[in-house]
Formats: sequence, structure tokens, C-alpha cells
Amino acid sequence: MNKTELQKLWETRLSEFKASGKSVKEWCAVQDHVTPRQVWYWLSKFKDQNELSFAKSTQWLPVEINEQSALEHDN
Repeated sequence: MNKTELQKLWETRLSEFKASGKSVKEWCAVQDHVTPRQVWYWLSKFKDQNELSFAKSTQWLPVEINEQSALEHDN
């Protein structure tokens, strides 16, 4: 199994885990060959990837303040 296939497998597994509403330990108990350590590893891995992709897409936008609007707001 290559890296992409493994990642897709774990995306599916984690979606199923989250939808189950069970704890990691409870969910792993009914899965074949899935340990809590693996679940925590992949949750952490995807969290880090999501934070990195979010950071790459974050941009600063200019803001213009209309002086007249600011004065009207103060009154």
C-alpha cells in the first residue's frame, strides 16, 4: 500500500470513528487490527496537515476606513 492509499484508508477510518460517537478505546475494540495508538497518531497527523494548509491559505486583506463613517459612529 502506497502513502496515498494509506492516507485515504485512515481518512475513511477516522471519519467512521468520529461518526460513531465512541471513545478511541471503544471504537478500536470493535475494529480489526486498529490500535488506539494508531488512531491518535493519525488524528495528530491530519490535524497538523490541516493547520499547515490553513496557514498557507491565510492572507491579509487591506481595510479602508471612511473617516465620515467613523465620526457618525461616535455620535
